[in-house]
Amino acid sequence: MPKGILSYRRGDICWVNLDSTKGVETKKTRPCLIVQNDQGNHFSLLTVVIPILPGNKEAPYVVNVKATPENGLDRDRYIDVGQIRAVAHERIGDKLGVIEIFYWQSIRDALDIVLGFDL
Repeated sequence: MPKGILSYRRGDICWVNLDSTKGVETKKTRPCLIVQNDQGNHFSLLTVVIPILPGNKEAPYVVNVKATPENGLDRDRYIDVGQIRAVAHERIGDKLGVIEIFYWQSIRDALDIVLGFDL
């Protein structure tokens, strides 16, 4: 984080500029979930995010999220855990909201599927 200032935390949903990309990588400026822990967010110039895309999708690596005032999403969307990536702090924009706590177990389960740690 620049100058040691923690400006985003795990669980925040922020606008993130994902360009430039290749192939089927998620493009454009999109809402993303910050999943890196806050110690990493405090000391690193990178953070780990997961894009949140419009609509609903049925896949074991996806978490569908209802739009609420708490998470700040404009419509129902899905967290595409298969698109997890590290981004430079300069790509992080304004905060929309915070993901509700009841989504975290589904996010962990999807991460286990994508990363294969639950063997």
